[in-house]
Amino acid sequence: MDFTWDPNKREQVLRDHYIDFDRIKDVFSDPLALEYIDEEHSTSGEVRFSIIGLTAQYGLIYLAYTEINENELRFITARKAERRLVEIYDKRRSRI
Repeated sequence: MDFTWDPNKREQVLRDHYIDFDRIKDVFSDPLALEYIDEEHSTSGEVRFSIIGLTAQYGLIYLAYTEINENELRFITARKAERRLVEIYDKRRSRI
């Protein structure tokens, strides 16, 4: 799988949220990660997805992305998971 992003957006996310896109690819390796379609931000031309999962570098994060094709995901934004997302993740973890 290839991961891509807009270099300017990467810099903005680094500035605003202190998260580097290049260091969060492992979020997709978290077996407890929660992935869902972000219907609120999707359009007829672009389906957006969100994932909440653990990374080695930053711990629990939220990542918004889109699927360019079956071999490429494009990162849109990322941040440390907010309290409510942490609670959702913890509930899922406690059920397993």
